[in-house]
Amino acid sequence: MNAKLRINEVKANFTNRIFTNDELFEFYRLSEPDLKSTTFRWRVYLLKKAGILYAPKRGFLSLERKKDFAPEISQFAVEIYELVRAKFPYANLCVWETIWLSKYMIHQPLSNKIIMEVDKEAAPAVFAFLQESYRDVFLNPGREEMEKYILVNQNSIIVKNMTSTSPVQEIQNIVIPKIEKIIVDIFVEDDFFITYQGFELINIYNELFISYNINQSTLKQYAHKRHVKEKLIRLLREETEITDSELLI
Repeated sequence: MNAKLRINEVKANFTNRIFTNDELFEFYRLSEPDLKSTTFRWRVYLLKKAGILYAPKRGFLSLERKKDFAPEISQFAVEIYELVRAKFPYANLCVWETIWLSKYMIHQPLSNKIIMEVDKEAAPAVFAFLQESYRDVFLNPGREEMEKYILVNQNSIIVKNMTSTSPVQEIQNIVIPKIEKIIVDIFVEDDFFITYQGFELINIYNELFISYNINQSTLKQYAHKRHVKEKLIRLLREETEITDSELLI
């Protein structure tokens, strides 16, 4: 690869931290004062293409590429999703499973809940449709219903309203939440996600930030959409082991 990229020097100077485009530009200009911005942008492109750099947020760079969030989807969740998608082809929906969070918890839940999120207008119809084929289906349960019926149930299907502009992704033709959506939702919906509060919430956040590539722009935009941006950032800063550089503050 082009020697002017100085890959080993870049790694030595910028390892274990997030840095700005301007910092990298100044690094190159120390030995090349006349370096043009167009040449620099081309170098950044080459480094990204080679898998040496990635951008966690516009204007920021990092040498560390964590895993993308791509959990294993159970056959049961796939079955439910495909049934609902076939019956309601024009509805916005996504499916996910609470077991995806279990391995990041101190106390392991004994059950797995299938959460089917769908447009508010379609949710009652989806709920009625699933009730025809499955037991233990719930629609937008509150805290009391969670405590009395769902937490004690080994497996449940929960239909809930999907927040508009929710960040989602598609894996093997199944739409699931992005990791940023899950991080925000388990914080703001504490009555629904009772099991994941307190110390468990802190542990989940620590582990997710260690394990996965989290898009800070997506996280903050969705948290803003749900009116919890400042509260969530304060909790992440003050109660977790996540550094300010990881949060790009």
